[in-house]
Amino acid sequence: MKMKLVLGCALFALPFAACDKKASTSPPPSVAAAALAGAVGNDPAVPKLAVGTAAKCPVTGEDFTVKDSTVQVTYNGKRYAFCCADCQPTFAKDPAKYAKN
Repeated sequence: MKMKLVLGCALFALPFAACDKKASTSPPPSVAAAALAGAVGNDPAVPKLAVGTAAKCPVTGEDFTVKDSTVQVTYNGKRYAFCCADCQPTFAKDPAKYAKN
């Protein structure tokens, strides 16, 4: 019975030990930054759309007015705002598709 318990604990702990190895082999910051080029993010160099600005959601095509709570992201040097928070993850899955709108 004790042997099964020891073996079970060892098998349970094995994936956690593997995770530590993956974390220590991350690419250098310069490589990671290059990989993110063109990714959806929040580039502070691209100004946010001002509150009260008329905008069009790239996902739904809905016209709306930017509020303080409006979710905004950048992609390829351009700022995109969404009619609701649910549209941002959809945009992030295929930004090239929605950036055409």
